[in-house]
Amino acid sequence: MAEHENGVSPEIPQEALSKAAEAEEVQVPDFLANPQRTDIFLIGMLFVIFVFGIVLIPLRTWLLNHPWAYTLLVGGYTSSVLGGANASVGDGPWWGYWLCTLVGALKFMPFYYWMGRRWGMDFIDLSTQYTPRVQRLARRALASRRAQVFTSCLVPVGYCPGPIPTSIVNGLLGFLRQRAWLTALLNICSLLAVNGVFIALGWTFGTEVLAVVQLINKYLLWFTLALIGLAFFQAWRGAKKNGK
Repeated sequence: MAEHENGVSPEIPQEALSKAAEAEEVQVPDFLANPQRTDIFLIGMLFVIFVFGIVLIPLRTWLLNHPWAYTLLVGGYTSSVLGGANASVGDGPWWGYWLCTLVGALKFMPFYYWMGRRWGMDFIDLSTQYTPRVQRLARRALASRRAQVFTSCLVPVGYCPGPIPTSIVNGLLGFLRQRAWLTALLNICSLLAVNGVFIALGWTFGTEVLAVVQLINKYLLWFTLALIGLAFFQAWRGAKKNGK
């Protein structure tokens, strides 16, 4: 580094330091900068998962009226409650909905595990960059003396209502090199336990749940259309500003 004539190094401006820090933060992960065939496939799966989530938004009203499709496509706790409620009035066996949630909730689980195993912390950091609380939890799990056990305990929590996404948890287990069959078994058992509780709740309060669904049906479609319209308006306004 160059020095002043008096031998003292020149003080680096704070602005330059902050810009250098920002440059380090936005460093492109290697799997994006130099992708191989496997990376390209997994990146394509990320795109498929994103599109799948977008497509489901306007289908929420339809799914509420088709519980079998809801459990097969989504498989979360909401679809479990709805499945239990419909089973309580004779619309199929409760165990059928229960097993269908396995398909809906676990369809992308192997890919998240694979991404974490292949991309490591790059995948975790990229997935949690806008959720600092989840990012801190992920780093805490990795820093634990028994990281695999700590992270495995997060799997059932991820299927409950809350801020912990199972995509990150399974990515962490892949990064920690936990055996794939053990991760799959842990996910299956956790999902069946959690969704079993919600199906039981739906069965117990079946009539009330279905009454709420009928009420939601009156307004959810318009609410969904309004959200889609707002998203298109914001995209159009952003494109207009960039055009200027």
